[in-house]
Amino acid sequence: MSKRCLVTAALVGALCSCAPERIEPLSSSSAPIVDGSPSHNRSVVFLYNLAGAACTATIVAPRAVLTAKHCIQGGSSSAAPASQFVVYVGDSPYRPIRQYRVAEVRPAPGCWDLCGDASDVAMLILASPAVEEPVPISFEPPAGITGQTITAIGYGQTPAGSSGTQLSTSKRVTGVRGGLVFVEPAVCSGDSGGPVIGPEGMIWGVASFIYSPDGRSRPECGTAPGAYNGISHLRDFIVAAIEDSGSCVPDGEEVCNGADDDCDDEVDEVCTPPGEACTADDECVGSLCADTSAGRICSQACDPLRPGLGCPPGMYCDGSGGCEGLCVPGDSTESALGYGADCTSDIECASLFCADPGDGRQRCLDPCRGDAGMCLAGEACAATPGSCGGCVPADIVIGARGLGEPCASDEECGGSAASCFDDGGIEYCTRPCEDDEACGEGFHCRMGAHVCVRGPRGSVGSGCVENADCADGGLCAARGDVRWCTRACSDDCPEGFECVDAGGARVCSPSAGLVGERCEEAADCLSGLCVDTGSGTVCTRRCGPDSHCGTGLECVRTGDGRDAVCVPPPSRGSDDGGGCSVGEGPGRAGGVAWLLLVLGAVATMLRRKP
Repeated sequence: MSKRCLVTAALVGALCSCAPERIEPLSSSSAPIVDGSPSHNRSVVFLYNLAGAACTATIVAPRAVLTAKHCIQGGSSSAAPASQFVVYVGDSPYRPIRQYRVAEVRPAPGCWDLCGDASDVAMLILASPAVEEPVPISFEPPAGITGQTITAIGYGQTPAGSSGTQLSTSKRVTGVRGGLVFVEPAVCSGDSGGPVIGPEGMIWGVASFIYSPDGRSRPECGTAPGAYNGISHLRDFIVAAIEDSGSCVPDGEEVCNGADDDCDDEVDEVCTPPGEACTADDECVGSLCADTSAGRICSQACDPLRPGLGCPPGMYCDGSGGCEGLCVPGDSTESALGYGADCTSDIECASLFCADPGDGRQRCLDPCRGDAGMCLAGEACAATPGSCGGCVPADIVIGARGLGEPCASDEECGGSAASCFDDGGIEYCTRPCEDDEACGEGFHCRMGAHVCVRGPRGSVGSGCVENADCADGGLCAARGDVRWCTRACSDDCPEGFECVDAGGARVCSPSAGLVGERCEEAADCLSGLCVDTGSGTVCTRRCGPDSHCGTGLECVRTGDGRDAVCVPPPSRGSDDGGGCSVGEGPGRAGGVAWLLLVLGAVATMLRRKP
């Protein structure tokens, strides 16, 4: 059967390919994860990898957390270091109630690539005890829950595309085989490691992958059934980790090392917490006393390009050190300033980054790395290639433009970007490539031209300019000026799409407006969001440095600078190249026939599809 793993990051594995997904707390869609609903289970937690990946996990003992093995993967066959993980408690990681550091990661014995040995399980040992009530584990053979209704919980992506909010759903167990528990469609990207909880309230397995029952079509979130890795056959491994997390061998007085040295069931209780003044490393929880913009305090390293993530509650990542960040006290508020507003400190800005890009004016900007394609439409990173700075309007940048930044000629591009590329009406600097890996996050390699183009290679419904922009042999179709990826079907399309006749074959067609199509209200749009671009309203979705628009679309800031949405380039659907503001307006989409690009070739390709 065709498998697709659920972790929100790119993973190495022959049987599982996962595209990066951005945590999106601002989703306008109310559609929950596969018919789910908001959940407030404090024992199910958000597992964040500082490298940028996210999963779900469950507290099963005060210092023990259960998750999937591919969620803690570092190299092709090894775990990432424990210091790279943070556990957040709460409905959303953006407003956590508590967080815990991880002292140790333990992968279950077996292979790393979902090879069929049912070993996709891992244990985390926390540096300090969690106050949440642990969820009990059932080590009985899972065959007993076949046909029963279970509860699935996770922070993963809904079929509409949002993620980062804890949701739950009740589904039926359809079977048990080879150490795996199979359920009706219940989980999406980001739900990996989340629990399957039986009627008696005990955990029977962890979310591992979704799959295609026919073994041929690509499994899609919302329609594909899921497989949970059972845990009964891993009893010894799990019990050992739980016992080790609670055992204590006295080593003398308590010191700041993330362990309970004096066996009083408290860890580092004599140490200074993050954010408070210190004089030496051995005083601090985390063993780091650093000189920061807030003075000499206990801190921890973090990613300044994502200042809102990776720090304890009430702290953010200060990037005043360039590409090296340290957690300092402070947090943005609901009234924080948007992009471009004058500021005097980071915490005044919604982006948590206040800087003077070099023109003498200090203002709120989005942090970026030079020549990494991180800025939005019409912007460039005010930094040399590889160094860190802020995204500013491209016309104020002196010097060559980097990857993905606007241009009018090859001469304007520099760094790794060798040429100015016209991508369906959008011109930006690009570089040559032979595969997607050479392009980096948010780009893919268009093999016909051998250049890096904006947007990840898309699944059904994603934007495209030509067939090569679509994943897994998909096809680029058009309705009016809007282009999107589709595939052959037999009534197995993702949620929001229908299998219709087109050009002698059947393909997945959207049941509502796609990004870039005219709309009057949110209900007209598959994304559930309709915006006013200044020359009419169009369907769109929210976007940003970590949530890329599809190929052929641009991520444009809203008028208040606090948000951004995907829109077609001005030449397709808008006469105004400026920002847009969320609203309603005339111009309802509808009644336009779908037309596959290069119809003759498409029909032939679809008939050949296995």
